[in-house]
Amino acid sequence: MTIVMTGATGFLGSRLLRALLATGTATVTVLGRDGTGQPLAARVESALRACGATAGEVLRARDRLTAIPVDLARPRLGLEQAAHRQLAEHADAFWHCAAAISLVGTADTLAPVNVAGTRHLTELAEHAPAHALFVYMSTAYVAGDAPPGAGSPFGDAITGYEWTKQQAEEIVRDWAGRHRRPALVLRPSLLATDRPIPETAAQQPLSMLGTLLAELLEQSPPLLRRALLRMRAGVPRIRLRLQGDPASHLNVVPVEYAVDAMLRLARPPLPPGSTTYHVVHPEETSARVLVSAVGELLPGVELILQPTVDRPNLIESQINPVLANFLQRDWHSRADPGTPLRDTLPDLPAPAAVDSAYILSAMNARLPAPC
Repeated sequence: MTIVMTGATGFLGSRLLRALLATGTATVTVLGRDGTGQPLAARVESALRACGATAGEVLRARDRLTAIPVDLARPRLGLEQAAHRQLAEHADAFWHCAAAISLVGTADTLAPVNVAGTRHLTELAEHAPAHALFVYMSTAYVAGDAPPGAGSPFGDAITGYEWTKQQAEEIVRDWAGRHRRPALVLRPSLLATDRPIPETAAQQPLSMLGTLLAELLEQSPPLLRRALLRMRAGVPRIRLRLQGDPASHLNVVPVEYAVDAMLRLARPPLPPGSTTYHVVHPEETSARVLVSAVGELLPGVELILQPTVDRPNLIESQINPVLANFLQRDWHSRADPGTPLRDTLPDLPAPAAVDSAYILSAMNARLPAPC
């Protein structure tokens, strides 16, 4: 099988690439950009190592990997016409995992990669054999209704990122319908892993949260840092109010489970037209569990989750913006339940339970010493 893939250096893409190579039969052409001082091929190998690939795996992968620098935002990906056509002529599948990811980015800044880039990938896929599958990696949070009061100019989507992913899905569905090609739209929720992630590797939302908390502690005065990181007998803990909905939930899906499900869902044959699946954890995780995990990192603190925080103190004004995207919206409300994966894939092993211990590991926090 010959696969064309984007996003192979990302958190999910690198793990999908490793799993695809583990089949022993796939050859993969990776499309992406060269980094500063590091060509695409080297970036791909670094990403494989970061997600656990052994030296032997990386060595064997070199015989089955081709890296081609492209620009997703440019027509024909910035390639000459002949090279563009040749790239797709023998492809059996396209895995489009690349995306500009930001919870604060605007639609205008994200659209060149997320929207135009997806259109350019479908145009590339038109040169492939009719059976070639197009897999598009979306997000669970383009589904469902926006929370009350979101006031989004994008309709159901409430961030620029989600809006661009909605638009990209429409491109894929329209393309698959017009050309009678098989397409698979996959919508994962918050991806995570409880395995260590190197600092230089692509991160996931919970590990980014751990990094931000570590940075806030680094910037704190030594006496305050000591008080936050140590609980002392007879000394009251510092009370911190976290602004959020105590009834909200997260849907955190272990990336190992997600990759397994995605590969099973992509097994041929798939019918012409687009098929959509939500790749989510069957059990929701309460926002209180996330707060409990943060509390494990800050033993000198009593954390209180409440809808509003009046007159925040210095620490509250710093930490609440970090946690806002996790605690001030019900992430579960954005995931259309659809058909559960366990019904679609009855042989799919159950995912790890996402409890406080899992979230604590997933945050991968490298906290400074108390001083």
